Amino acid sequence: MAIVIGASGAWKDVLAMARTAGIVANEPSDVGIQLARAQKVLYQQDTLARNDLAVQEAALEHELEKQRSACAADIARIRASSGQDMARLSARLSGSPSQPPHAATHLWVGFLRLGRQAQERVQVRVRSRAVLPAERALQDFIAGRETEVARRVEGARHIVKSVEAIAHSAVLANAVAERAVIRTLSILPDDFVLINDLHLHYDRDIPFGDSYLKTAQLDHLLIGPTGIYAIETRNWSRTVVADGDEADPVLQVTRASFLCSHILKEAGCDQIVRSLVACEGAPPTRSGGAHVAVMPTARLLAYVQYGPQLISVQEIALACRTLT
Repeated sequence: MAIVIGASGAWKDVLAMARTAGIVANEPSDVGIQLARAQKVLYQQDTLARNDLAVQEAALEHELEKQRSACAADIARIRASSGQDMARLSARLSGSPSQPPHAATHLWVGFLRLGRQAQERVQVRVRSRAVLPAERALQDFIAGRETEVARRVEGARHIVKSVEAIAHSAVLANAVAERAVIRTLSILPDDFVLINDLHLHYDRDIPFGDSYLKTAQLDHLLIGPTGIYAIETRNWSRTVVADGDEADPVLQVTRASFLCSHILKEAGCDQIVRSLVACEGAPPTRSGGAHVAVMPTARLLAYVQYGPQLISVQEIALACRTLT
């Protein structure tokens, strides 16, 4: 087995995201499992909240219906009482055939009838308004129901969104690809050394193309008898194809291999660092040009394992000491 130093940098980022989201993930597949659990908890809390609010709404509707029934009964009594008063006033107006009422009596009775009618209207209006608070309470409850549901499930929804962000991220896709590369290359003989998530630093800027280069990050650096390989890994279908703003892996590995060669040369190890882009997912959709080999992860072993011995054991040890 090859000597493996370090772990996937993208997987470290996934673990940091998982800690922030409040979940535990030991494998990439755990993210999907945790997402399913979080969605189940969200569904349960949402259902519980809606059931509880439905009970409260039913209680408010029952109270409103009770008040409406009481209001209708009171209004019926008010109108019945008013009808009796009006009947008595009409009886006064009819009088007896031998002694008809005076005109003043007609006027007085007319005023009484108008007053009684106005009193009836006021009483009915007042009694009808008594149910308004219950009606407003029900309306406000219905209007704020979804807001209340959202408040009750806010914590669970936040966890779901956080885990969804991880599950659908390019970081997780790249972590899967990087771990696949590590598994693939770890079965090489023990005279190979695989360094993962390598951060290269130089004490001054060095010219690189139209700019300058001082630092670089590399997903994997493989050092073995057949050579030194700088490897940048991508889940091609999820990042390079779908996300146009993903950093260009060809440029990244070119920068890293250039800086790595410069550092090694200064340390006395004058070896060419070959540039590779290993991809998972869909087949590669682009070429790395003349200086960068782009290939599926499954082809890595055949590419790096077979060939003439270019580096001695002493140079392998020197390169490892220099870069780690």
